[in-house]
Amino acid sequence: MRSLPSTAVWLLLPLLTVWSAAGGGGDAVAEDEPLPAPWFVNVAAERGLQGVRAKGVAFVDLNGDGRLDLCLDRERFYRAAPDGSFVPHLDHGIEFPMIRHVPVGGNGQPDEAKARDMAYVPHYLYFADVDNDGDADAVAGMHSWWEHFDGRAWHPVTACDPGVRSTVWLGDGKGRFKRGPVSEFSAPESFGPAMALALVDTDGDGLLDLYEGREYRQYGQLVGCGIDRLWRGNGKGGFTDRTKEAGLLTRPEPFTGTTLPADREALRFSRPTYGVTHADWNNDGHADLLQLAYGRQWNYHWRNNGDGTFTDVGLDTGFAGDAITDGRYPAFVGRPPEAPFRSNGNTFDCAIGDIDNDGDLDCFLGEIAHFWAGPASDLPSLLMNRGAEHGWAFERLTVREALPPRPFRSGDRWNYGDLHSAFFDADNDGRLDLLIGSGDYPDGQFLRLYRQKEDGSFDDATDLAGFDWEGCGGISLGDFDRDGDVDILAGRSFMRLSKEHRETYMSGLEEPLVGLFRNEVANRTGHHWLNVRLVGKGPGGTNRAGIGARVLVSAAGVTQMREIRAGSGLSNHQDAQEAAFGLGKATTIDRLEVRWADGKGTVQSFTKVPVDRFLEIREGAKRWKELPAR
Repeated sequence: MRSLPSTAVWLLLPLLTVWSAAGGGGDAVAEDEPLPAPWFVNVAAERGLQGVRAKGVAFVDLNGDGRLDLCLDRERFYRAAPDGSFVPHLDHGIEFPMIRHVPVGGNGQPDEAKARDMAYVPHYLYFADVDNDGDADAVAGMHSWWEHFDGRAWHPVTACDPGVRSTVWLGDGKGRFKRGPVSEFSAPESFGPAMALALVDTDGDGLLDLYEGREYRQYGQLVGCGIDRLWRGNGKGGFTDRTKEAGLLTRPEPFTGTTLPADREALRFSRPTYGVTHADWNNDGHADLLQLAYGRQWNYHWRNNGDGTFTDVGLDTGFAGDAITDGRYPAFVGRPPEAPFRSNGNTFDCAIGDIDNDGDLDCFLGEIAHFWAGPASDLPSLLMNRGAEHGWAFERLTVREALPPRPFRSGDRWNYGDLHSAFFDADNDGRLDLLIGSGDYPDGQFLRLYRQKEDGSFDDATDLAGFDWEGCGGISLGDFDRDGDVDILAGRSFMRLSKEHRETYMSGLEEPLVGLFRNEVANRTGHHWLNVRLVGKGPGGTNRAGIGARVLVSAAGVTQMREIRAGSGLSNHQDAQEAAFGLGKATTIDRLEVRWADGKGTVQSFTKVPVDRFLEIREGAKRWKELPAR
């Protein structure tokens, strides 16, 4: 891999950089020179989203017309109109019924005093073509709240159960959905604390499966913590639990050891999962599963063995956590050290991409970390895949080693609130950049852009990007205006940002409105680009959406790779299911290769592909299809 600059080198950067009040950074500009035009412009209001609030956001093509629509907070939909604006989409068919929410009291009885009527909103809502008919379907997850822990076991409190369950909604290709078939996934007895989802074909049968992350049943209670589930799809919208058969079953009790056991089976305990995703990390053609744990516990890294089973390799690859497991706090905290299993991260999101163009996938782990925890808690980190030669292990570089120093309003009493992260090529120069959406703390948590330079290091391009987005909610990436570059949909959260804080630092902002950041820099550079959508065969081949497949583009002596995925982490993080490439000054693509996710390693290749195009590639087709730009 290319070397990244040391922390010592980055300490010189404040002398060269002008920092904005937003806490970002950018290229130095002389005082008498005008500021450059921003890379991104928030066009939410002019595109029909005036006054629209949202924390969770997602780009998704609801009606199969090739344009990206919006899903906000897992319940509100906006359809892309031909004129480029977004209009409310109300006739979607997905049900959000009114329910009586009755919490369980501390005595295990219904707490009627706190009961309220409310519209049911699923805890997650992800989109992918689960029935292979060519259009987006929706999978809604229900987080159970009606169980009580009596000190020994958990008991459902029937009077608090609203009767709503996780549900599959099948799309008709016109933006309307109907309830899918009842299966084990949606059965009354299959409830649990659903938190996140990744849709991926884990066994290469051409049908999408569900990898579901589950968290605490009750916050902070590790006994009976939700067991993550693998649901096998039948191609018709039904799913069957394969967790045990796949070797993913974990014990529903916390780890109690004080040292790292030699027997790894002792570590197969349930952990609160706040995000899940998938990636073929070792290039063997099989989708591996990545679990993101909260509570400073190890992450699971499930290697797909290719026979329907998985093995946790997180401690071997370094995905589980950093090498510091002594659990020591700073002296001023006055707390005894934590056990190794409690000396890791609060991991929420996982950006995945081949950032050094060496043919394997790297990742950035978004973490929450606090000054008072010191080395007892992992910092957000860039994990560089070292490849087969090094056993597919990751080289872990903390945010302080991999990125420029980040300013905090609170000085040395810092927090990292990196809840959301993604790789994309902001300026189409052929190098992946890093987007981090930070929030939840009042000490300077912003949407930040880090631009990758020619030597593989990153600089802070937040000011250049034009962002002043404190308290970032979810993020989603996609080319909504179909002009060849990647745009950003960003939610907003006022978590811990009081009215006084907003008056002091945020110009008195009153509502957490959604942001739609149109990319303007890529076209200004004159850089070329390519955008590819895949269509698989379905059973016997790759799932229709092409999820898990790879697109490789070789141009000007560089090969870039993108892997199609559905589900990346916390807060319903999902990006457009397409492969977007920046090509720099290259005017011809020498080779375009698709490695299909069919479990057989099928490769399809094309030569002399034109640039600045939207292409559709069908599995087995002899030629690509050019799609209209707008």
